[in-house]
Amino acid sequence: MTTVPGTIVRRGGISRTVFVISLLVVAAVSGVSGYIIQGILHPAPPTITLNGAGSSFAFPFLTAVDANYSRINSNVQVNYQSIGSGAGITALGQKTVDFGASDAPLTATQQVSVPNALTIPDTIGAIAIAYNIPTQFSNGTSYTIHKGLYLNVTVAAEIFQGGRTPGGTMYWDDMGILQLNQNNPNIPAGVIFPNTPITVVHRFDSSGTTFVFTGYLSSSPVWLGGQSKQPKATAWAANALASPQNAGVASTIQTVPDTIGYVELNYALSANPPMTYAYLWNPNGAGSFIAPTLSSSGLAASSLPSLPGGNGNWTSVNLLNSSDPGAYPIVTFSYIMVFQELNVYGGLTSQTRAQALVNYLWFVVHDGQNQATLLSYVALPSSVITNAEATIRTITYNGQTLHS
Repeated sequence: MTTVPGTIVRRGGISRTVFVISLLVVAAVSGVSGYIIQGILHPAPPTITLNGAGSSFAFPFLTAVDANYSRINSNVQVNYQSIGSGAGITALGQKTVDFGASDAPLTATQQVSVPNALTIPDTIGAIAIAYNIPTQFSNGTSYTIHKGLYLNVTVAAEIFQGGRTPGGTMYWDDMGILQLNQNNPNIPAGVIFPNTPITVVHRFDSSGTTFVFTGYLSSSPVWLGGQSKQPKATAWAANALASPQNAGVASTIQTVPDTIGYVELNYALSANPPMTYAYLWNPNGAGSFIAPTLSSSGLAASSLPSLPGGNGNWTSVNLLNSSDPGAYPIVTFSYIMVFQELNVYGGLTSQTRAQALVNYLWFVVHDGQNQATLLSYVALPSSVITNAEATIRTITYNGQTLHS
């Protein structure tokens, strides 16, 4: 008889019953019969893959949550693609993913194009203004400002749009920058800011991070680009560079001298070497420059606005410019968006799959929050978790509630 190497050939027409019994005998001898019996009589359920896409801001957090969820629920794999908030919501509307993720709430237009979508907060994080400034001492010795460049919202707005009007270019030795940093304890005496143009790095994709950041810049009348996930190219400085997702912006700043941009805090802290980032002026109390940290981000989230229901309008919800004197000013929710009635996917989604999605969402807002502080995100406050629970309980399949 000719056989193919690596294949198993049953000789003599051994029956399935005899084959199973022989396995059990071997298993009993080796002391593992319980495992074999369970494997044969109770085979593992088929693997379910849940697909999500969107926010790169939340990508480090969701990646950690997804890995922990699949470790506990081995038959469920979560495939999350960091493609930007705008693209994630588009994918949800096209029903090519089970959930979208965005740091910007659904607009009125998106609420029409993605009807019956629910909004569920999944985490809270900060946006750092990161930079790469090669400077020198007055004796010509090279020096890098490793931390703590001081900025306020007006000077930041001028830098990112290239001056008092869009489309220009600012230099590192601009008087506004020098005045803010003349007594900065993070910068040694004798350091000279170079007379070199500042290259702005921004996102080229439709980005929730950009939406939040331009919301912060809009708190200064100097910024003329408005709040948008994707401002016009003319809103930025003349020599601006566009990069994809938070990871692309971070990489560009790390590798190109004289650059400045904005990234979610985890990207700045986890880079090798860690990125340098600005301290931002908080005018409340005695007024001070605040570093983006887990603590200062948490203070921004300590006084929450009133939250709508999951099917409500979230466009007025933001955590920018907290009144707490110790709060970092650029902090935001990130959200998961999901259809309320999951049979909108038709035959592509069974009740088992729908149940798996709801179980996953419940995990994100509960046990998943254990991953937040490890990655410098703020764990959701209890009131936000209660809000998310109420929303998840409204998700149905063929009208049947999936979580009581």
